[in-house]
Amino acid sequence: MCLRAFCRKLFCCCHQAKKGGLNEATFYEYTDVLPKYRNDQLGKLREGVSFTITGRLALTCERFSINLAHNNEKKDVALHINPRLPQNYIVRNTKVQDIWGREEVASALPFVLHRGDNFSIQVLVTDACYMISVNGQHFAEYAHRIPYQDVRVLEVKGDVDNVEMQQSLVLSYPQRTPASEAKNIELRLNEGVDEIDASVEEAVNIPQEWCLISAPSKHLSDEGSPKSSHSAGDLGLTLPYYGALPPNSLCEGRCLKIEGRVRLLPHSFYINLQEGQDIWPHPVIAFHLNPRFSRSGGGAIGKAVVCRNAWENGQWGEEERSELDTNFRPGRTFSLAIVCTKESFEVYVNRQYLTEFKYKVSPERVNTIYIQGDVKLWNVTVEQNPMIRGKNVRIYHNPVYSEEY
Repeated sequence: MCLRAFCRKLFCCCHQAKKGGLNEATFYEYTDVLPKYRNDQLGKLREGVSFTITGRLALTCERFSINLAHNNEKKDVALHINPRLPQNYIVRNTKVQDIWGREEVASALPFVLHRGDNFSIQVLVTDACYMISVNGQHFAEYAHRIPYQDVRVLEVKGDVDNVEMQQSLVLSYPQRTPASEAKNIELRLNEGVDEIDASVEEAVNIPQEWCLISAPSKHLSDEGSPKSSHSAGDLGLTLPYYGALPPNSLCEGRCLKIEGRVRLLPHSFYINLQEGQDIWPHPVIAFHLNPRFSRSGGGAIGKAVVCRNAWENGQWGEEERSELDTNFRPGRTFSLAIVCTKESFEVYVNRQYLTEFKYKVSPERVNTIYIQGDVKLWNVTVEQNPMIRGKNVRIYHNPVYSEEY
């Protein structure tokens, strides 16, 4: 074998070893072997046990780890949480007999840890998995790979200080921080003016109880989406978004209006109309709306599969899904209205009817709006839909159009 062929073979072997994880152990080792925090008196774990680890990231922080480990000879690690700041992701993994398993790094929550800042990471034990939150927001679930009942040790290592841990038995998760508390949704309700002086002929007739009034074309972009009054530098509302509503806010004659912009390369987003802000136990969801975007061979965004469902009695119902032209366009603003009728939620996008979902749970139970995914969010409100005078139909007004036009 020639020298060139030998070197090529050696390179390939090293590359395969690195891909196979043989060199990954170096990412789990620290020059400072002493932990910043250690507790080996956790007691026997059960569902509902929560650990909240707080501290401060060093100004030179590269990474740190939180380990829930067995107290056996090999020190098996049931859960390894490893934020890596240069890469902007958080690794989750398990070590058994000194061998690390497959890393998990995916999360819908953006990376929110920054050098010099304080942090709070909560780990909740459930029978199915560990639930992990970062600074009061649910971050990821991690299915058990080895029995959690044998965990006896919690250690924190790496570039952090002022580390403290609080262990408790909780009834709900996550533990909110002031920054992650639900924001009060504005109620634009004028109960004294429930009718407008208009005829049915002035409305755009569609085969639904709810009709649309067309808006002047000058308020639309060339592509037909609403023009936004928000500047490019407007950060909008933080995702994931939790909005709080008083009880009985959603009832017949009212609608939830959401203004935002679709991100340039969207995969999906979803809106939950639910009861409660907790992730665990699972909240009752009156309406789960989830557009999932598809891409053609050329990379353009095509139609979306729009999924609708509800969660009640501890499980999802039968999912309804349709492939629809949603009016959601990458990089374009949108105005979405979820209208409460007598029997269903009706969904409108940019003044056009999209779909409906028959009530499985009364909308009056909804007190929380949860939004997550590939959108930038500008505004969320609840409004009254005025009655057309003398007619048993209602009007949907697009929130980006003001009365002055």
